[in-house]
Amino acid sequence: MSNCSNSLPSSEDLIKGLTNTDISVMVILNIVAIVTYAIFIELWTYLHKNIGNDLIKEKTLLVLGLFPITTIAYQLGMFVPRAGTLVDFVTAVYASISLFGFFHLTVTYLGGVTEAIDKLQYVESPLNVGPCCCCCTCLPKVRINRKAYRILRIGILQTLILQPVLQFISTVLWADGKYDSGEIHPNNPLFYIKILLNISALLSLYVFNLLLKAAFGIAEAGYHLVAKYAIIITYTILSNLQPLILDCLATYNVIPCVSLYSSKGRASQIDHHAKILEMFILLLVSRRTMRR
Repeated sequence: MSNCSNSLPSSEDLIKGLTNTDISVMVILNIVAIVTYAIFIELWTYLHKNIGNDLIKEKTLLVLGLFPITTIAYQLGMFVPRAGTLVDFVTAVYASISLFGFFHLTVTYLGGVTEAIDKLQYVESPLNVGPCCCCCTCLPKVRINRKAYRILRIGILQTLILQPVLQFISTVLWADGKYDSGEIHPNNPLFYIKILLNISALLSLYVFNLLLKAAFGIAEAGYHLVAKYAIIITYTILSNLQPLILDCLATYNVIPCVSLYSSKGRASQIDHHAKILEMFILLLVSRRTMRR
């Protein structure tokens, strides 16, 4: 018989039940987190000394803040496992703000809204781009005029609104105790909320692809948009698809339980631990790309 608990442990139970392996893992993850904060502080200092454009500096720091903020949230979640849903809510709110900031950073690279539209209206951007319409080769090409720009902006703005709202609803349902955030079942409303979260994320990536396909030829040489966008898209995929995949594996008991954690709790723990390492790697890569 398994001695696995069906609920997440309290912080007190977690500390009492730590094994030597658990302690080693937590020490390593905390060291990684501290190094992440140090890299961000170094980047903050570098940008303040070397970037003359205040708008670019502010938007760049807003985007880069995504990694230490996410690290802080999941570091706290590592010590307080029952706060996992609240941690997801905090990271979703900041990620949405950061994504919207990256959209405006790209426009700033092009000289601002008016100058960007003046440049982009002569560039044909294909509609058959990933992740939504890459196979639809029959779709026409469009030019980014003022009307198209407003539509693109709304496509990013929906993430800023939907992601925090949906995560807040998830937090409320989870706090009520009736629904398990890790349960993948048609009768669980949190299952549909996760689907909507992923649809919202995919739509925002599609909008970014449309904008950046047109912007690459204009701003890529000077601002390395491909590398910067690759970091943002990697973060978005990790934030939305990784927990969904782990929850699916936990539902079918592919992820084994341990004494303090059920299979679903273990999936959440793996996700939180992995995020700390992933944020360190992404910030390390960002250190090179964002300094350009």
